[in-house]
Amino acid sequence: MTMIELLVVIAIIGLLMSLILPAVQKTREAARRTQCANNLKQIGHALHMFCDSNNGAFPLSSHGTSDLEKTWIYTLAPYFENVDKVRICPEDPRGPEKMEEKGTSYGLNEYLCVPGKDEALNLNSLRSTTHTIMVFTLSDSRGVATTEDHTHSRNWFRKPESKTWNRIVADIQPDRFSGAGSSAPPEQRMTGYANYLFADGRVQLIPAQTIRQWADLKRNFALPDLCPDYP
Repeated sequence: MTMIELLVVIAIIGLLMSLILPAVQKTREAARRTQCANNLKQIGHALHMFCDSNNGAFPLSSHGTSDLEKTWIYTLAPYFENVDKVRICPEDPRGPEKMEEKGTSYGLNEYLCVPGKDEALNLNSLRSTTHTIMVFTLSDSRGVATTEDHTHSRNWFRKPESKTWNRIVADIQPDRFSGAGSSAPPEQRMTGYANYLFADGRVQLIPAQTIRQWADLKRNFALPDLCPDYP
């Protein structure tokens, strides 16, 4: 084989690799996205079983008790055989830290676990389980401790309204998959998708752009019974 032939072969291999790698990366991301959805479905099953055993009451978050062993991270664990990995999204760059600190990639909707305005602390009080998000994917910019176990949904739409999107992406990760990442400026966080667990048990993949549109329209999608429809 001459040098020219060798260079041609190397060039062809390089071209093939450039065509194959993106497809492989997309396949891997799709697998991680599916695993994330399965995690949320297991958490959803656990939540429903917990509510059935507690007259419909949702479990506590760290905002509602100083005893961390009474929070959902501990009280739901028996329902998925104490497998901590269920709480960790495979795409979460801080996943290993959260495993070590008994943390989570997913957070309960504040309206369902923290008393206050527009609360819905009982599953039976919901008028529309299909329009209520129970669990969100938490932002990478948040901590890894057990106390980071719920959203701050009531904070998103307060004044000034110009900061709504900044507050949302600081709290949850609407671009978990194929997004710009938490280190990108908020205005660049409108690509990609994230999984959301609804109170009827389904997991919905919603684009970050849709979440941004709801934010711009001042539609608080975290409010119980009021999350807009997404096909």
